[in-house]
This record gives sequence, C-alpha cells and structure tokens, in this order.
Amino acid sequence: MEDRLNKFNEEFFGPSMKFFDMKFIEVNGEDIVFTCEFNQMCGNPMGFVQGGMISAALDDATSAAMISGYKEKKAPLTTDLHILFHRPLQIGKATMKVRLIKLGQKSATSEGRIYNLEGKLVATLMHTAQPTDVPS
Repeated sequence: MEDRLNKFNEEFFGPSMKFFDMKFIEVNGEDIVFTCEFNQMCGNPMGFVQGGMISAALDDATSAAMISGYKEKKAPLTTDLHILFHRPLQIGKATMKVRLIKLGQKSATSEGRIYNLEGKLVATLMHTAQPTDVPS
C-alpha cells in the first residue's frame, strides 16, 4: 500500500490536492498519514481555516486512501460526507490520519481526522463511497 500511496506524491494528485500541498507521509499501524497546508485563501472571516476547506482536504485524503486500498482499480464515488468540527484550525500546516473501515464491492467507508500542529483533534470526517471502475 505504501508504494501506491507514495505515487500520490509524484503523479496522481489532483488540482485540489496540489492546492492543499497534500503529501502522503507514512502508514502507521492502521493510520495512513498525510500532511497539508492551508494558505490565506482558505481563511474564514475570523482568521481560521474555513470549514469547507477542512472538509475538502479530508475528502481528498480519504479518497486517496480508498483509491490505494482498491489498488488504483476503483475510484470512490462519494455518497456521503459527514464531518464533526471539534476546534478551530489556524492557517498553516496540519496532519491528517485516515483509516480504511470497509472496502467492499458496493460500498467503501473511511474515517479521516485532522490535527493542528499541537496534535489536537480539529475535525473528524466519515466518508462513504460507491467504488467505481476507473476508465481505462
């Protein structure tokens, strides 16, 4: 799995992943670890990262993990994203940890958590998707 995830750092990242400067770091037990960086364009009126930007980054990380879990033969067609926000996130770097919960034939589920630089949990995303064949 790590070999496939490392490819995301080089060739498979989409425009939104590049916008967030998202990078795969490691697989640590059940956690697939990514980093990202939120620039000033991600800010809300209070000076924190806007919630939709956090959701988008977690969506990208959980999607990358699912694509890797399906050995790049299936893509997750999102059916539901459910996010809980626990605290504000400062503009700048953050760490995301993803766990693959289920990679089935008809549905896939993963959980993504984003942490601030102090290691405190900022938000939790549950991502459910329908695995879809990748066009050849």
